[in-house]
Amino acid sequence: MLDQDTENGWRDRLLLPLKLAAKIAGQSPASLYRAQSEGKLEFKRLSGRTLVTTDSLVRFVDSAEPWTPSDRGAHGRAARTERARAAWAE
Repeated sequence: MLDQDTENGWRDRLLLPLKLAAKIAGQSPASLYRAQSEGKLEFKRLSGRTLVTTDSLVRFVDSAEPWTPSDRGAHGRAARTERARAAWAE
């Protein structure tokens, strides 16, 4: 959860510390490093600190795909249901 000052003012900052950018994006810092290596985020180094450009973070977050439910695990659920039905029939 972001504090009130951060929640209201982060878009006005030119650069964001990596940990704050990760918190805003709901990702781990490692995920942001991966996104940077894929060209999805822009990092800057200032006085030894790794900072994320706010513009690139906004683009990164805006590029999120709409959530849709998946049928991952459907095969396993169907098999368990069938086994349970077979057990009841005995």
